[in-house]
Parts: sequence; structure tokens; C-alpha cells
Amino acid sequence: MGERGSFVRSGYLTEKFRLFHLKDREPREYEYHYHDFHKLIWFISGKVEYHIEGKAYHLEPHDILLISRGQIHKPFIGTEEPYERYVFYISEEYLDEHSEKESELNLCFQMADTEESSVLRLSPSDSGLLFETVKLLEQTGQKPDYAEEMYRRILFLKLLIELNRCCVRSREVFHKTARYDKKIVEMIHYINDHLDGDLSIENLSACFYLSKYHMMRKFKEETGYSMHQYILEKRILAARNLILSGMPATCACMECGFRDYSTFSRAYKKVLHALPSDAEA
Repeated sequence: MGERGSFVRSGYLTEKFRLFHLKDREPREYEYHYHDFHKLIWFISGKVEYHIEGKAYHLEPHDILLISRGQIHKPFIGTEEPYERYVFYISEEYLDEHSEKESELNLCFQMADTEESSVLRLSPSDSGLLFETVKLLEQTGQKPDYAEEMYRRILFLKLLIELNRCCVRSREVFHKTARYDKKIVEMIHYINDHLDGDLSIENLSACFYLSKYHMMRKFKEETGYSMHQYILEKRILAARNLILSGMPATCACMECGFRDYSTFSRAYKKVLHALPSDAEA
């Protein structure tokens, strides 16, 4: 894996959701990146190993990847055949807007976290039924028709509901054969659960009974980025989310492990190319 200085915030979403049907005939080199929205990928073909937060998944046709907002990921693509997939960008606001108390539309993304797998592998019958909806969604908008936009929204809600039903019916749909280093994945979970605490190299080394240099080398080897940069950007993203939810930036910076506001503000600008006050507006 190449050297990484920082992650890349990639893609943009001005609508509630977007669908792309992509086919790369020539292999591309992607950077590690993250999004400000959720991403659902319906994999069609290619030789692809997808890395998400320290885990590497070898994809099979019609696997579904669930990548939550802020998760750092990168595909590694072989040259044997074109990389084809359907990609949905989905805003958090859209999921909140259409969820009900007992029926949260982001349930599949939540379960991907608790089941510790970002890949769904459905039965052929379930996969076939859901893929029919994906194809119908692709066809909407190709020619004007009565209530076209409403029909598109209904189809997408149907897709999300059916996908969540598959997850609820059987947790076995979460494919758990990812390649990963158990200690590094445990460390990633620890970091994300303790962004407000002491995440110094010395403390992490003591917590995980690893020498500092071995730990840093192994983390970079398994994830493609340094521990320092990973921790910094995860803290910035968490602080940004707190600010967007209404917390003052001065409080958010302390909640996410920064000792002073000036250090936080400089790091925020470097990572997000904006000031914390911009998110408060």
C-alpha cells in the first residue's frame, strides 16, 4: 500500500440519494477516502478486494457493501475483468426523515457495525428480488412519466425496507470471512470508542501489550495510514458531527479529545478545509 498523508473526503451529495451504475474497464488506483453520507454498493463483477476500517473483503458477484458515513475505505482492483457495480449515495437526513420509531431505515448500517461485517451475501431468491428493484430504479428518469419522482422515491424506500428485512430475518447474511489482524481491528474499535480519552501511542501500546514501533508499523501495514492521522481525522469527523447536531464548537473539541481550541481549529481547517464555525452556521 502506498504512503498516505491523510484521508480524502470524496464524492458529494446534493440530493437525498443518488444512484450510479459504474463500470471501470481499465483498473483504477483509488485513495483511502470517506464520505459525508452512507454508501451502498451492489457489486456485479470484477476481481476486487475492498478494505473498510482495517478489514479486507474479497467480493463475490451480487455482494452488497454497507459503508457508513465517515468510514474509511478503498477498493483494490485486479486487471482480469471490468469492475462493475451499482453505487447508492444516501444522506443520513433522508434515512431519519423516513424512519419510524420501531422501523429505522439505517438498521442495516447499524447491524453491519454490531455484526462486525460490512458485506451482505443474500440468498439467490432475496438477491434476485432486490436486484429487480435496483434495475427499476436505474430505469426511472430515462423518459418522462406520470409521478416519476414519487415512483423513484417509493422504489428506493422499498429497496431499503426489503434489505433491512433480510438483515432482521437472519444475521447469517452478514458475510464474516474478511481478512484482518484481530489486534489491529480491536485497536480501531477502541480508538473510535475513546476519542475523548488518552489515545497517545504510549497508552495504546500499554493497553494492547505491543511495542510502540511494532504497533505503529503493523497498523500502517494493515490499514494503509498512520495511527496519528487516523486518530486525528476520526476526532475531527466526530467533532464536526457534534457541531452539526447543535453542540458549540468549543465544547465539541473537548468532547473529542483536543486539549485546546486553537489546535483543534487548525486541525479542523487542515482536514475539512473549513473552520469549525462554518458548521455552526
